[in-house]
Amino acid sequence: MLWVEKYRPKRLEDVVASKDILQKVTIWAKKWRPGQKPLLLAGPPGVGKTSLAVALANSLGWEVVELNASDQRNWQIIQRIVGEGAFNETISDEGEFLSSAHGKMKLIILDEVDNIHKKEDRGGEAALIKLIKRKPAQPLILIANDPYKLSPELRGLCEMTNFRRLTKNQIVKVLEKICRAEGIRADKRALMLVAENAGGDLRAATNDLQAVAEGKDELKLEDVVVGKRTQEKDIFKVLQAIFKTKNPAVYNDAMLLDESPEDIIHWVDENLPLEYYGKDLVVAYNVLSKADIFLGRVRRRQFYRLWKYASYLMTVGVQQVKERERGGFTRYQRPSTWQMLFKMRQRREMTKRVLEKIGRYSHMSKVKANTEMLPIVKLLLQELDIDRAARIAAFYDFSKEELEFLTGDRASEIAEYIEMHGLHRIEDETFLAEFESKLEPEKSHDVGEKSQPEDDEEVRKERRKKTGKDLTLDSFFS
Repeated sequence: MLWVEKYRPKRLEDVVASKDILQKVTIWAKKWRPGQKPLLLAGPPGVGKTSLAVALANSLGWEVVELNASDQRNWQIIQRIVGEGAFNETISDEGEFLSSAHGKMKLIILDEVDNIHKKEDRGGEAALIKLIKRKPAQPLILIANDPYKLSPELRGLCEMTNFRRLTKNQIVKVLEKICRAEGIRADKRALMLVAENAGGDLRAATNDLQAVAEGKDELKLEDVVVGKRTQEKDIFKVLQAIFKTKNPAVYNDAMLLDESPEDIIHWVDENLPLEYYGKDLVVAYNVLSKADIFLGRVRRRQFYRLWKYASYLMTVGVQQVKERERGGFTRYQRPSTWQMLFKMRQRREMTKRVLEKIGRYSHMSKVKANTEMLPIVKLLLQELDIDRAARIAAFYDFSKEELEFLTGDRASEIAEYIEMHGLHRIEDETFLAEFESKLEPEKSHDVGEKSQPEDDEEVRKERRKKTGKDLTLDSFFS
């Protein structure tokens, strides 16, 4: 039996939660009347939201109807199960009639309610809102990992209580209690390591503890370290087991990988043509496509229980379709999709940096720089003579990597020219202030006489003489 279920809190006082949360939930339950707002328990996975709801019902002697919103998602199911349960009287498991008029209540728990708001749910959230507005005669608790995936209307109809991740010390206390019940002498350092690896998830910590301690009289620190290390299987060994053997244990090995099913399917897809051919290849791709369908449902519905079906298809399913086991050595390749995505991300980041410079130095937004200036700048850098192209590159302060992005093979030539001739960007405002202070033009002492304007060509000559290069934007096109 899983320890998570074996040691699930039976009473409210056994629940690990803050006093504020326990007090708020208790007050809500004891003051509950028909038409009262449902309770919305919100917080990350494994912090005890469902356990608290069940323990609350046990403490008050209420019956429990628990429904996972990811399992039954369409509005007809919600209306039939949740609706009828909320508005009808209760029949206990023993067949006893429990009348709400005499204080016998039925607590309806709708878990993972943040997964019924999307389009494919066919009105699931709308049905739930309609049900709540009818003011049900039975208490209703909604549970969500991310309450802000719900509509503001649904949140407004509920009384929300937020859970936080548990601390390491809180988790260690529960693990110590489990070890005492199992007759295990546990090193507290080992329990602290289990709690730390769980990241505030009590359910995960309990599962990890069972994995390393079940059947033992004593749990040492090295047991946890070795247990953690044995879970990190090599992806290449798993690929060999998939493509070269027919041992279905490969599914368990894949589950111990430090890779998600969405990563593993890319490895299998990339290397499948290296091992299979003919009919085996066709059937294997058909099985792999079904695994991809399950992964798509996980992404759309956030229902991660489907991962096990996808994982089984992409490992054992692909493994078993081949007619015979294969031998020899195959050099497996990393997924090319990852390399493509990495290059696309690099390209986006480079474009963003170039547009920021064009926008800043040309005094325009990045959107306008993208639509109006970027094509012109690229054309000028690629087609103008090396001197003018280098001056434009210096004006915008482009690095060699950015020039390679804009011009390709010509980038090295432009970068060498800039370095050889000492070209660099000069800010116009700073340059003009320094130029005017050094030039010290003669001024007339007569009251009515105005100084004569300087000749533009003379100004440009003076700039070149003092700075070495005139890199203002006007000079590019003069």
